Amino acid sequence: MTEKETDRDDKKTERVLFLWDRLSRGGSVSRQEMVETFGVNLRTASRYLAEIRKYLAEREEQDHVHRELYYDRARKVYRIRELEEEMIRPSELYAIGKILLASRAFHKKELESLLRRLLQSAVLGTDKKEVERYIRGELFDYLDPAHEKPDVENLWTAAGAVRKHHILSFDYRRQGEKEASPHEICPEGVLFSEYYFYVVGIPKAEEKLAGADTRVYRLDRMSSLMDTGESFTVNYGRRFREGIFKNSIQYMYGGRPEHIRFLYRGPSLEAVLDRLPTAKAKAQKDGSFLITDVIRGDGILMWLLSQGKRVKMLSPTSLREKWLKEAEAICLENEEKE
Repeated sequence: MTEKETDRDDKKTERVLFLWDRLSRGGSVSRQEMVETFGVNLRTASRYLAEIRKYLAEREEQDHVHRELYYDRARKVYRIRELEEEMIRPSELYAIGKILLASRAFHKKELESLLRRLLQSAVLGTDKKEVERYIRGELFDYLDPAHEKPDVENLWTAAGAVRKHHILSFDYRRQGEKEASPHEICPEGVLFSEYYFYVVGIPKAEEKLAGADTRVYRLDRMSSLMDTGESFTVNYGRRFREGIFKNSIQYMYGGRPEHIRFLYRGPSLEAVLDRLPTAKAKAQKDGSFLITDVIRGDGILMWLLSQGKRVKMLSPTSLREKWLKEAEAICLENEEKE
């Protein structure tokens, strides 16, 4: 092979790889674009497309995933069908961006970096600019959350310890306390709720106790977090399930499960069922709804009190008394200020 032929083959390989990179990330290309970009004729552009089809066939032999280079007649461009379906669509990325902004989990600089990298890896060209334009305004007015920024490396360490069933050690500073105290737990899960990441687990000292309660720890209050490598035994009969646990608590207040009953007289039953996803609602003759559910902890009180006269707590008696006492205290304090 002559030097000229080698140079021609190298250029072809380089151009085909360039096209593959674009197409494999959900992009598109036309023959005319190849002619203008590479300075070749239409026949050569067709050869590049043939090389990509050949490569797709080789990939299919390796991973048994069928991918097709097809011609989009409406837009007059070529795309890869299977890979295009795997990419995040601009509309989906826009929704993800809105959720991240609303969560207020990250400080502004971190969020800017995260969104920029998502845009870079998920969408291309004009779609990328359009999504960026949609979220830029809200990001400009974004305010840092009051809590310390979450250490995502700690989050990843905790997730690994959960999967491997390893003891986690860390120093933890509780609300209102100036000094942190050492903790060791058997981690059961990692959750996000109401602006914060949490690690839930059982204290190592209570590992063997029957009916030991799961505790909740806020990630941004943890320091010196470490996977000790020490294993703990998982009781598969009471194996922790993050989704079920989160559905049964409010504002991450842990506690033992208990049945609750209250009447709801508000305008949006859907809002109640979104807040309490496992609740059951039964219509009453007076137009109210009897809501029943199994929940953990007193976090439900915060939501009940926010509903004012729209709710009437029925049971359990202990929770009803706390609800009444708190409501009376609010009224008394406002009367004194007047």
